[in-house]
Amino acid sequence: MKKRLIVTDSVADLPAEIVAKYGIHILPVNVILDGKTYKDGVDISRDEFYKNYYDYGEMSTAPVSYEDYALEFLNLVQKYDELLIIHCSSHLSATFNTALKVVEDFQGQHKCRVKVIDSGLASMGQGMVVMAAAQATATGKPLESAAGAVYGTRAQMSNFMAIPTLKYLRKGKKISGLKALFGVALGVKPVLEFEDGKLTIKDKLFGKQKNMILAMMDKITEDIGSNSITLAIVHAKETTPVENLKGVFESSFNCRKIYSARFGPSLGINTGPETYAVMYLKHSA
Repeated sequence: MKKRLIVTDSVADLPAEIVAKYGIHILPVNVILDGKTYKDGVDISRDEFYKNYYDYGEMSTAPVSYEDYALEFLNLVQKYDELLIIHCSSHLSATFNTALKVVEDFQGQHKCRVKVIDSGLASMGQGMVVMAAAQATATGKPLESAAGAVYGTRAQMSNFMAIPTLKYLRKGKKISGLKALFGVALGVKPVLEFEDGKLTIKDKLFGKQKNMILAMMDKITEDIGSNSITLAIVHAKETTPVENLKGVFESSFNCRKIYSARFGPSLGINTGPETYAVMYLKHSA
């Protein structure tokens, strides 16, 4: 049987136990805090990042550099027969394009079979398509089938990302329709989703809501219908908004599995420390 490795980047926000279970290889994106560059999950943990969130003056992120990617790639192609590489949406990060460039530049210099996929997602949406590839690999399915699992899972993913304040969105440029949002009204609270790989505004809430996701339950219920789901509940610095979500979803839907995860710096910087989300995979049978 061919030796295959599933590769992704740290934007996937995969829980450590999932990474360990399937042997998923994580490439860390770069986090730049007050002029110093850190590798996400290597030089700085999520806990440390959010603990000091309000103390940072300047925050930004950068994709995996070409040099770092090439060095890692050349190491991996010597150890594995196949690499299935699944990255964060190319509309949010340049890591996918870097991967394509590296694969092209070293084509013919190794015997490893390589496939690179743009997940069109981020955080645990991306994480779930990576898990689908890992599960297919664990059951001995060929590379084409594992890639097919990625595409099939991506097509059935839904995301509701709650942004309680626009304060941090003003600093980012990765959300479609954001400019028009600021002209609507003070106090607007957007709910975001991934559409065609882009992070877009799904809905706008006004006034006070204890929980923005619960305020969207009618639309979530309509979206899920009679399907069972695999659910991920994701939060940034603040945990209070997500404390009751697990119970609500368990009582409202047929949840095959529920994961809890934390946004990494990539989304934490661009959407803010109060962001939280539900991301779920719909199963038709």
